[in-house]
Amino acid sequence: MLRVAQTISMSTERILDLADEFFRLARHRVPLDWLRTDLTMSQLKVLYTLYIDGPQTCGALASALGLALPTMTGILTRLERRGYLRRRRDSDDSRRVVSSLSRRGRELVDRLWASGREELAAVLDDIPAEELTTVEQALTLLIEALERSQSVEGHPAQVANEETLGSRT
Repeated sequence: MLRVAQTISMSTERILDLADEFFRLARHRVPLDWLRTDLTMSQLKVLYTLYIDGPQTCGALASALGLALPTMTGILTRLERRGYLRRRRDSDDSRRVVSSLSRRGRELVDRLWASGREELAAVLDDIPAEELTTVEQALTLLIEALERSQSVEGHPAQVANEETLGSRT
């Protein structure tokens, strides 16, 4: 039994080493749209969280991103001033304010997302067609594992959002 555990551990370690190398090399292929964006990393994290998880309260965003409420309030205020998001009172509870992407915010994240996909497509173009099936299978396995772990744990942003807004998001 110990031998199996060591093999799994060694396999996992090798995969982690390969992932480290992948991300190290991918760092040099950051799309120009990302480099030209004049937003902070915290602001981008907020926009991506809203893009992926939908409208959120300030508290849910702060909890999901590990930030203090006053810090999150400042980030949301700056993003709203720049036209990337809008804040509205919750129709069911007017004490709550819900942030969502504005059209400008959605267009920005759409553009950044697309540029990342284009970079990945360029990398995939260098892989022989017969080997792309292996990449597809590996990604499918990773997605399935993530889905299983999220169904048990839940994503922090989604859990925080459900706690503050209920499942109406």
